[in-house]
Order: sequence, then structure tokens, then C-alpha cells
Amino acid sequence: MVDVRFENVRKLYGRKVAIDDISFTCKEGEFYSILGPTGAGKSTILKMIAGIEPVTSGKIYFDDQVVNNWPPHERDVSMAFESYNLYSHFNVYDNIAFPLRAPKWKLNLTKEEENKKVTEIADFLGIGKLLDRKPQNLSGGQKQRVSLARALVRKPKVYLLDEPIAHLDAKLKFSTQTLLREFAVNYGSTIIYVTHDYREALALSDRMMVLRKGKIDQIGTPDDIYHNPQVDYVGMLVGEPPMNMVDGILVSRNDKTFFKSGDLFEFELSEDSAIKAQKHAKNEDNNLSVRLGIRSEYIKVSDQKISDNSFQLPVYAVAHEAESTVVTFELDNSFLHSRISRGKGYDSCRSSEKVWLEFDQENIYFFEKNVEISKA
Repeated sequence: MVDVRFENVRKLYGRKVAIDDISFTCKEGEFYSILGPTGAGKSTILKMIAGIEPVTSGKIYFDDQVVNNWPPHERDVSMAFESYNLYSHFNVYDNIAFPLRAPKWKLNLTKEEENKKVTEIADFLGIGKLLDRKPQNLSGGQKQRVSLARALVRKPKVYLLDEPIAHLDAKLKFSTQTLLREFAVNYGSTIIYVTHDYREALALSDRMMVLRKGKIDQIGTPDDIYHNPQVDYVGMLVGEPPMNMVDGILVSRNDKTFFKSGDLFEFELSEDSAIKAQKHAKNEDNNLSVRLGIRSEYIKVSDQKISDNSFQLPVYAVAHEAESTVVTFELDNSFLHSRISRGKGYDSCRSSEKVWLEFDQENIYFFEKNVEISKA
């Protein structure tokens, strides 16, 4: 296993910038996820690590060795893709065993050694009873687990997993996530994992990177990414509902600072919140404009006034879920969502009812405006 390090790496396809001068390190034995939307450059990073795509500029290191010019077979990586790429004329056993037999890896395993490795990983992923089947006789979820088993059966320097469980149903996805995490811990494997699903990244990762348009928005632990987003995009990408983003201005009165959202509401900021807000505020049209972020679980809803810092809004919609209720309010250019745990707040409100809201100021964030927000 190795550390994998990018140093000012840039990748161009013609004039199009796919990866824009990024630097990061995946440490040996770390489960490192790359999270971002389609087109962010996630798969391009894996292909450059594997040597499938050349680097335009910058350096990729395995430990302290620059591997830019190493051919793929010298990098000793194992890769699984969203697409299955199974050999239709091989059965499941032979598909999984294929990397063990490849001359470039020079493993020279005996039949007994090969059988042990194949059956071990197949049983681990719950496909041990499918070893005699051909791919055409498998479900999509079974094919994806066979593809994953083929990537995991060998012990390379680093595993590169590109949306490897995207086609599994919810139940299988959860169980396979658990197995992947167990695999990483048991084998001390260096894993770089690409996904567009924030739930996977939060559940699996030791650390994760949020990538957008070829640039890094934030790197941190899952806890950092969820609870301390550094830019508005990260807050909006991670969470269900996403972090609420409310655009407004800062207003000073009587040595106090208020956050004002159009003509809808305003409330006094605590001293700490005011300092944070002023750090990110920009002068626009003679006003100090700022974007406020708050997760839905930190907005109280009541049929009575909560405090002098609470304000009223009419309910736009109410959605009752198994363990909580999501109450939605309409703002000028977005929606505001409050998630109320069952039995821990006013979860019986109705559409059009005017209720009281209050933001937990210990869990308010302020951002510069990097992305557009809308009601879509």
C-alpha cells in the first residue's frame, strides 16, 4: 500500500479544463472518497492515477516516487467501474480470478491458492453461490458485485473504485457499504472511492474531497464536511434536505446587528454570529449582503412565539416521514426546510398556517455566494 499524492495536477482535453491545478494526499491505508456531481472530474482523477489518462501538468506521487511516466501495469492499481465490464464467455469464478492470472502481475498462484482467494472474496460479498454462473444469468446487482470482487481479489498498492455500487438497490447498497468498510479496516487497504452520493461518502470515508468543475471545494473528515462546510456548495451538496441557504443583508441598529431577508423576516444576530457574518459580507448596492446557511434540524417551529429572536412565516408544505416531519416555507428565491423529530416540536402544522420560527445560532453558517440558489 502507498500514499497517493497530487501536486498541482492539471488535466486538459483540448482547451477544456477537466482538472484545474489540484493538490491532495490520500494516506496509506486510508479510505478516501471523492464526492461531486457528474462532470466534476472525479473519474478523470482515477484514470490519471491508474495511468489510463496522462497528466497535462503537475505530478502524481506514489509515496515519494513520481509516477507520471509509469505505464499502467507498473503502477499496480486495481480498478472497479460503474459499468460491469465482465467477460460474457467466462463464468463468475473465472471473471473474479482473471486479475490473479494476468501475466503482468506475476503472481504464479497454485490452483489451491487461487481458489482460496476467489472463494474468500466471493463469500465476503455474498456471491459465493454464483461462481458457476455466466454473467448473462445474473441480475444487475449481482453483476456489480462480481465486478467489485474482481477488483478486490488482488492486493495492489491502491484500489480505485469508480461508483462501484451505483446500480445496487437500497438494501444491497447498504450491506455492500458495510462490507467495503469492513474490507478496508481488515486489510488496511488504500482506497480512493468516487461517488456522487454524499451518503456513501459520509458512511465509508476516513476523509473525503468535494470536487466541483475540476476544483477542490473542501477536504476533511465526514464530520467536517457535514458540520463545518467551508463554502455554500458543500453545504447544499451534503444533507437531506440540503442545507438551507438564505440570502439577506446585515442591518445595524442601536449597536446591534440584524440579519434581514427581504421583507419576509429579520432577527438579531448574537455577537459571535455577527462577527462571522461580517467576515463574509460583501458590499452590494450600498448594503452588506451575505448568505446564511442552516441545516433543517436547527430550525425550531412553534405555534407560539419562542423568543424575541423568533419570526413568523406561513407554511408552504408539510411532509410527514417515519421518524420526522419536514415543514417547508417559501422565500423570495428559495425554500426553507425545517426537520422536526417526531414528538420534539410542532409537527402538526398545516399548509398556509402562520407559525413561529427560530434559528439555532450556534449552528448558523455564513458564506460568500459561490453558486446560484433557486426553487428548482
